[in-house]
Amino acid sequence: MKRLKWLIAITITAITLAGCSSDGEVIWVGVPYQEDETSGIKFHTDITDAESITDLRDIINTEKEMEQPADLTGLADTFFTLDIPEEGVSLIQRYIWYREDGSALLTREELKNNEAGNKDVYILAPEQADELKRILEE
Repeated sequence: MKRLKWLIAITITAITLAGCSSDGEVIWVGVPYQEDETSGIKFHTDITDAESITDLRDIINTEKEMEQPADLTGLADTFFTLDIPEEGVSLIQRYIWYREDGSALLTREELKNNEAGNKDVYILAPEQADELKRILEE
């Protein structure tokens, strides 16, 4: 009887953990554009690889908040969103500017009138920026 309870407990735990996997999650990658008064994202890639999704989450967890640099203007180099399409949920969104020193600046929102205003700005070290670029270019 104790073995049966133990087996049921393990089965429930396994089912719960399986539900927490990245199944159903998609990274959508695109390029921001602005044409006259119209702006948006032209999506070109979708990534469903579980390892890439985990790596992306790990990289985002390393981003550091920073003061907004004066030269943060213009369109971002790329944009990504990590979504669960079946549930209509967006988990993470970032606009990315790759810098000459190898680092990357990220914001959650696009720049309006090519200015960051009071947006939260984050920075990734060159190693993390390279890894992020590798994931998004798969």
